[in-house]
Amino acid sequence: MYSALQTKTVLYVEDDKTVRENIKEILSEFFKKVIAVETGEEGWLQFKKNRIDLAIVDIELPGFNGLELIKKIRTERSDLPVIVVSAYTKTDYLLESVELKLDKYIVKPLTSRKLYELLMKLEKELGETTMLYLPMNVTIDTLKSNIQFDGEQHALTYRELKMMKMLHEKGAVTYEELYQLWNEIPTDNAIRSFIKQLRKKLPDGLLKVRSKIGYVLEGN
Repeated sequence: MYSALQTKTVLYVEDDKTVRENIKEILSEFFKKVIAVETGEEGWLQFKKNRIDLAIVDIELPGFNGLELIKKIRTERSDLPVIVVSAYTKTDYLLESVELKLDKYIVKPLTSRKLYELLMKLEKELGETTMLYLPMNVTIDTLKSNIQFDGEQHALTYRELKMMKMLHEKGAVTYEELYQLWNEIPTDNAIRSFIKQLRKKLPDGLLKVRSKIGYVLEGN
């Protein structure tokens, strides 16, 4: 259970230290990585530094508030699932939240029951997605087997799609794992040709090679 969440990174922004630590502890049982911070500024910095799959944001934060943080996030990731947690039920907050295309608005306190209900909902929704999101604003549609960035779109072969899925999941593909994309041991020329063709469909610098490791995504 919760297998879809176990591959995801969640950004959690909450200024109450006790609440933040308690919720982070619960979230850590379900997500691959939990980045918990206190302020909107810290949330924005972590969003820029990490590949975030989900954001859970309190509205009332030191510095710029949660809605301002979400607005900044939306300038770069209109697709990112965002959950707002707030003690406020005022109509103006609710209306502004709707305009920001939030996935859910939870009224505090964020109890264990509410959190587990949210996790079950997210497991179902994230488990059904066919979209993968990589650094440099790269989007992969696994159903259509294509890749998009900066207004460009390229079709991916079965082998290219499989490698990109591996990179999305782990951030790296070892040489041994790369060889397994072929039914027989590939020649060095076959490997070089494959990587060359794949790089033509990616932003410059996204796919890097690291000695003794293999191929990695920039930023990992």
